[in-house]
Amino acid sequence: MLRDGTVFEDEHLPREIVGRNSQMNEVTDALTPVEDGARAENCFLFGPSGAGKTTVARAAVRELRRAVHGVPTAYINCWKDYTRSGVLERAAKDLAGAAVPKNVAARELIDTLQNGIDSPSVIVLDEVDQLQDPGTLYDLHSVPGLAWICIANREVDLLARLDERVHSRVSVGYRVQFDRYTVDTTAEILDRRAAEGLEPGAVDRPTLDRIAELVDGDARQAITALRVAARKAEREGLSTIPPRLVDDAVLDAEAAVRQKTISKLNDHQRVLYECIEASGPLIQKELYEQYEQEHPDPITLRGLRKTHLPKLEHYNLIETERGGDGKTYRLASG
Repeated sequence: MLRDGTVFEDEHLPREIVGRNSQMNEVTDALTPVEDGARAENCFLFGPSGAGKTTVARAAVRELRRAVHGVPTAYINCWKDYTRSGVLERAAKDLAGAAVPKNVAARELIDTLQNGIDSPSVIVLDEVDQLQDPGTLYDLHSVPGLAWICIANREVDLLARLDERVHSRVSVGYRVQFDRYTVDTTAEILDRRAAEGLEPGAVDRPTLDRIAELVDGDARQAITALRVAARKAEREGLSTIPPRLVDDAVLDAEAAVRQKTISKLNDHQRVLYECIEASGPLIQKELYEQYEQEHPDPITLRGLRKTHLPKLEHYNLIETERGGDGKTYRLASG
């Protein structure tokens, strides 16, 4: 039944982007100056998980590369490369083609970028609110001709952490907002993935509609659920996906997406999650005390509140409740 499993991977970039015409237009408008040899406008993409932010960013860069042959571009997932040196090293390698030795000073990496890029270029910073030092944006801003597409859940979680000097420099740019997909749009996305990745007739539209209804506008979960349902049907020796498999497939997809998210947590987030998993619900004071004991290099409670705890909430890993003792944290019920 599965003809091409890569169609259901997060990295797959479809030929056409469904339901995001206005967002695509805004991002491509921001990149248009590159076609005239000028620096693109910085662009910030905000919205919930599974709303198509990364897909739009990658599709816009694809269009730019078609229009301007050889334009230097880079993609960095700041959940993986979240340190200042990690981001600058990747940028130097991908944009300037530099051979970067280990433990190079940040100033030297910035010089490498400034001297090595001689034309307009674009860097996509996914999960940019994961940056350990958001001032890294100031470093990139100092590189002539380099513009960015920054992807995050909420603007406040990114820009509120910047000091005033840095904020005034790096906060200028396009703001592109993403809402959750509608049921109809989610079903259309699934229909196109099915046409590419499944055998003809493997799934009907009512089944896709049912998946779309259950995932609350999260296309990533919907696509995963379709793949899971196809696998379940294959194991039963079926040539089509029966409606009875859909509900379990959506639950399994939710668990799979959740587990993948957990696997990407940085060390602070992982310790917080494990503390809540082992001992929750926990009031804020109790959670911080356990975190301090478990983490070898703990940061302040203020730092956790501004960066890591909101990220766990955005990805539906934890839930909070405010009571007489302040906030209480527990694992999300799903």
